[in-house]
Amino acid sequence: MRSPLSSAAHTVALVALVAGSLAVASCSSSSKPTTPPSATYPEPDRAAAATKLLTGPDWYRHAVVYEVNVRSFQDSNGDGLGDLKGLTSRLDDLKSLGVDALWLMPIMPTPFKDSGYDIADYQAINPDYGTLADFDALLVEAHKRSMRVMIDLVLNHTSDQHAWFKDSRSSKTNPHADWYVWSDTPSDPNVGCGTFSAQFGASAWELAKERNQYYFHRFYKQQPDLNYRSPAVVKATLDATRFWLDRGVDGFRCDVIGLLFESATACDMIPETKDYIRQLRAVLDSYPDRAMVAESTNYSSAADYFGDGKDMFHMAFNFAYGYFWGIPFSGTLSSTLEQPFLDSQSKNPLGAQDALVIGSHDVARAYDSAQSIESRWRRAAFVQMTMPGTPYVYYGEELALRPGSTAVVDNRDYARTPMVWTKAAPGYGFTTGTPWIPFGDVPEQTSVEGEKADASSNYAFYKQLLAVRRGRAAFGTGALKVLAVDDPSIVLFTRSSADETYVIAMSMDETDPHTGTAAGAALPGDPQLLFGDATLVRSGADAKITVAAAGMAIFRVK
Repeated sequence: MRSPLSSAAHTVALVALVAGSLAVASCSSSSKPTTPPSATYPEPDRAAAATKLLTGPDWYRHAVVYEVNVRSFQDSNGDGLGDLKGLTSRLDDLKSLGVDALWLMPIMPTPFKDSGYDIADYQAINPDYGTLADFDALLVEAHKRSMRVMIDLVLNHTSDQHAWFKDSRSSKTNPHADWYVWSDTPSDPNVGCGTFSAQFGASAWELAKERNQYYFHRFYKQQPDLNYRSPAVVKATLDATRFWLDRGVDGFRCDVIGLLFESATACDMIPETKDYIRQLRAVLDSYPDRAMVAESTNYSSAADYFGDGKDMFHMAFNFAYGYFWGIPFSGTLSSTLEQPFLDSQSKNPLGAQDALVIGSHDVARAYDSAQSIESRWRRAAFVQMTMPGTPYVYYGEELALRPGSTAVVDNRDYARTPMVWTKAAPGYGFTTGTPWIPFGDVPEQTSVEGEKADASSNYAFYKQLLAVRRGRAAFGTGALKVLAVDDPSIVLFTRSSADETYVIAMSMDETDPHTGTAAGAALPGDPQLLFGDATLVRSGADAKITVAAAGMAIFRVK
């Protein structure tokens, strides 16, 4: 729900981007090699390979996940709000793009004081989006297409309109009296935490006149924190997860999960929180082929969220890349780009899987983070799709959807504008009515309809890249080896599975081509170019790479 770039830190990062920005250069996105490949390898049935990789408990390691803001995706009834029936009607479009799983932003009832992250009922559907029957139908249709569905699970807090909180605030003796964190004063020596950021107020304590006590909230005052030291809260929240698992959801994205328990000295991932996560994992493990991903509140490393690699989260977002990729891309040094992935290798336990983003509902659109430079967001996506981890594509990213300028809740709404399906104003295929929030800039230039018809579009770039990735185990679970190149502007690494090896090359320089040598690369075979605009030549144990300005390429060498 929260990100470091949604307030002051966002400004700092943008300043760094502007200070280091370079001149824009064109970036070829064609998957066709410019010269005949020097090697050709036997090609297995990739569709069959993809089906195998995406079946069973490890499906999430090979999937491409698509984050959907249901409110902004597709309106089916003309009220200006996206809904579940609208999303269901677009499943074929997403399947065609190469999407394997959906992550839905909160779909539960809410007063919408925090865009749905203030939940008023854990076991129902927001009437704006439809009914439980509509959700069940979405699951059926998605599963027919071999697509998984994950939903947002917000466990740290509820809405102040939740029945639990209404009861809790009514007196000190009601059945839910201890389900939230209460104090006689606007502080507590056992809770050494304030609000998560200045955005949510100067004090984390709010007076409830009904019981003449203060309740604790890390976020908006309408979002009281649950008291996980109450066994009844632990049981109720785990029961809520079972409710959705019983309906058939394939997993959860867990919002600010590290903040469940507080202590006098710590506020994030304390031992009690880790114990709860292990209980949550045990619930998921009692259902076949389910997975969950953590929103880490540690932006340098998510290692704490994995436990021993098998007893906590399946995935956690690597925000060191996902939130800050714009900074290395404003310079020309490959090492600054590679470091977050090397850190994951060294810090995460065996079995951990990074979740990789370049945008989300909490941060600026990739278009903004790239300072509107097309080659940057394309290369950022290229890294996202080829480095170790599960890629999560934020809706509209494949179109380079532009941000808006209207805020309904807060300025994160700039990145939550409606999807653009057609070139036809005023509704652009999203609605026949008035959209709940205005479209982002230049919608006529960023429609699915228009970009599908353009072989050089961002949509075509994404579709080609996802097709190359699909059915190749090396990208989902393969080993990573960063190759040292004598030109610091060239990113060069390999991804290897048991029977295949790929070389990924990219230039950090947006103005000039670069040639470098990776001494001792010891590639297992000659290169076959699968995607992009670079040249790779093997010379004994060395490899010579030439990359166009802002160029990128994928080679198979085994």
